[in-house]
Amino acid sequence: MDALTLDVRLDGFSEPVGILARDDNGGIAYAYRPDYVANPEAVALSLSLPLTDEPYGDVAARPFFDNLLQERDGALADIMAREGLARDDIAGLLFHLGKDCAGALSVLPAGAPPVKLPGDYGSDYVRIGMERMVDIVDALHRHRRLPDGTADPSPLAGVQSKIALTYLPDGSFAEPRPGSGAPTTHILKVADQGHLHDARDEAEALSLSRALGFDTTDATVMPFGEMEALLITRFDRALTGDGRIVRIHQEDFAQALGLPAALKYERRGTPGRCFDTPAIRRVLEATADPAGEKDIFIKATLFDLMIGNTDGHAKNFALLHDRGGRIRMAPRYDLLPTRLDANLTEELAFRIGAADRLAAITADDFAAFLQALGIESAAARKRIRAGHTVDIAASLARQLNGLDKRNMKRFADLIASNIGTLTAAFGLAAPAAVEQRDAFLDRAGGWLMS
Repeated sequence: MDALTLDVRLDGFSEPVGILARDDNGGIAYAYRPDYVANPEAVALSLSLPLTDEPYGDVAARPFFDNLLQERDGALADIMAREGLARDDIAGLLFHLGKDCAGALSVLPAGAPPVKLPGDYGSDYVRIGMERMVDIVDALHRHRRLPDGTADPSPLAGVQSKIALTYLPDGSFAEPRPGSGAPTTHILKVADQGHLHDARDEAEALSLSRALGFDTTDATVMPFGEMEALLITRFDRALTGDGRIVRIHQEDFAQALGLPAALKYERRGTPGRCFDTPAIRRVLEATADPAGEKDIFIKATLFDLMIGNTDGHAKNFALLHDRGGRIRMAPRYDLLPTRLDANLTEELAFRIGAADRLAAITADDFAAFLQALGIESAAARKRIRAGHTVDIAASLARQLNGLDKRNMKRFADLIASNIGTLTAAFGLAAPAAVEQRDAFLDRAGGWLMS
C-alpha cells in the first residue's frame, strides 16, 4: 500500500486546517497545521482531537475519520469495488469520498481547492420540480437508485433512506449548483415499505420535544404523490447577516468520544470504551455550560423514556463547535418512538444505572445514573428525580388529547403507559390523564409488558 497525504478543510477557513496521512502499512495519522493552531478562531475537529502541535496516531485518528464515512456499508460498495479498496482503508476511501463528508468538513487530495463554500439562495441552487421530487421520494422509499442526474450532495449516516437538499424561501426544493460548494439546508427522510408511519411518528415526537421546551430541530411532514416524507431543518446551518448560508462544525457523541459508529450503543462496547453515562458526562463537561447541559440531558433522558424512544445512541446526540472553541449541545433531532414498533428492541441505547430497559428501572438506578453524571449530593439526586419526572410527565399528559385528535391515539397510549411505569417505579403519582388511558397494545396485539 502506498503512502497517501490528504488535506483536511473546514468550511469558513481559507486554508486546510490539518493533514491526514496514510503510511505504507495502512495506518493513519492526523496533525493540525501550526498556523491553524495559532489562529484564535480555530475550532478543534473533535473533543477526541484537541488542538495541539503534536500529531495523532492511528488509535486516536481512525474513529473520528471513519465516522465521516457513510454508516451504511452498502453505500460504499461501489467505490470499494471500483478502486479495489478495503473498508478499513479510511484514507483511501476519503480520497474519493471526502469532498462529500456530511457537515462542514471535507477531506481532499493534497493541494486541492476548497469544495465547501457559503451559499446564496439566488445564485447557487437549481430548483427541483415536484414531479422529480416525487420520483426521488419513490426511489428512496423503495431503496432503488435515484433518478439519473440526482446525487445526494451530503451523504448522511443512519439506516433510514434520506437525502440532503435545500428548501428555498419560496417553498420550492433545490440542489446546490454543481461546482458551487453551497450547503444544503434540509434533510428529507423517507420511510421504507415496512415503516410507512415513521414520518408522522417522528414529526410528533419532535413536536412534543419543542412543546416541552427542548431546543429541537424543525420538521414537517410533506406529501409527495402517494407518499409522505419528513422534511427536517438542518441544525448545523446558519444564515449570515448578508444572507449567505454557512455550515457550522458539528460532531456526534461517537466522534467526540473517539468511538467508531459500531460502538454507538453501550451494549456493543466494553468498559472504558463504550457509550455509557460516564462517557456522556465527559462530553457534557467539555461544553461551555456543563451544569446546564447536564440538566438538559437528564430531562431529555426522562422525555425519551416516556415517549418510548429507546434509540438515543451516540450518533443521535451532537455538539456544535463555534468559532474560538466554544462547544454547545446541538438541538434535539432524530427522535422516534421506537417502542411503537414491536419488531424493535426494548433495550436502551445506554443503561440507566444497572437497568437496560424501561421496565427494569428503579429509583436506585436513576440515582446511580445521576451520580454517574456528576450529581454528588443524594438530596439533589432525589430532588431532580422527583421534580423533573413530575414536570415532564405532567407536560406530556397535557399533550395526550391533542395526539388523539391527530389520530395518534396509539402513541398517546404508549406515552401514558410509560409514564405510569416510570412514576410507579419512582414512588410518584401519575397524572390523572394517564390513569384514564387505555392500555398500550403492541402491533402483535399483545399487552405492553412492564
